[in-house]
Amino acid sequence: MTVRPADALLYAASAERSISWDAFKRIVDATCVPDGELATEMRHVRNEAVLTGDSLGHWEAVGTGASRRVIVAPPVLARLPWPGLPRAVLCGARSPDTVGEIAKVCDSESRLSLATTAQLHHPYAPTRVEVRGKSDEDMMAVSSELAVRYDPNPAAWSLAEASGSVEGCLKALTWEEHEDLNWDRREFDPDRLRFGPPADDAEESRLRLITYTHPSGWDWRDWLWQDGASADVDRSWGRYCVLASVGRTVLHYNHREGVATVPRQVPLPKLLARALALSSGQAPRLVPGTGIGLNAYLAVPRPVFEVVAAKLHQDWSQPLTAEKGSPT
Repeated sequence: MTVRPADALLYAASAERSISWDAFKRIVDATCVPDGELATEMRHVRNEAVLTGDSLGHWEAVGTGASRRVIVAPPVLARLPWPGLPRAVLCGARSPDTVGEIAKVCDSESRLSLATTAQLHHPYAPTRVEVRGKSDEDMMAVSSELAVRYDPNPAAWSLAEASGSVEGCLKALTWEEHEDLNWDRREFDPDRLRFGPPADDAEESRLRLITYTHPSGWDWRDWLWQDGASADVDRSWGRYCVLASVGRTVLHYNHREGVATVPRQVPLPKLLARALALSSGQAPRLVPGTGIGLNAYLAVPRPVFEVVAAKLHQDWSQPLTAEKGSPT
């Protein structure tokens, strides 16, 4: 049986559990190839692969620069936030034998069933593995037999609630007054949703996100600037802080179809991306839109979307003012 590249990538990463970024890149290069739509170069393939696995709860990318690592999560059954009988998708580590082991348990329990789906719409998403039961007790039984965790609370809801927010991000920053770095720098443009040359005449009171690249090319910094002070920030949160500060809405929802869309140029912070992805257990679909297109998350319940939007101030009508502590 032919193994899809995304499954081979997950098997190899699971065997290591904790992998340096350089080692992860080598695994991606050995298993995946560029795609004509999502990733046209290997550096884009690596980025797309790590973000996809992260959003589906298989691993988490931590650290920056030379210290960046990919940590594979232990296997869990994440309940889907759908009405009716309980259904859960398999997240975290897996081996080539995992699906067969789950099938044996489901066959021995007549109240359980297994469904596997190759995510053909996304070349870097592993096979979707879903377990269905008649009750939470059934699901707990299979999780105990397989020694994997199952929580009756839907993962999407728990992740959305547990995530930070734009307000929390701004309040947690440590602001400092110092000279600008003498590195190559680009500024995030909330209108074009991309980084470009910094504005020479920018008002100091305006919240700005600047990314700096070390001359060696192996290190970078992402700083928010306002009123002559700067603070280190996670880039995904920094972009949404800037978008909120100018009242720009980029996250949209089709309530009839349960589809949430976000421009691929401004990927969601990881827990919020995971909340939307684990609403269905599917990787987002690429749909036409501004720039390089949109990520469309399927089967997202309206309450989950509303929490995600509120965390990002995407449904707020007034610009957000950053709250800074006294510069040190």
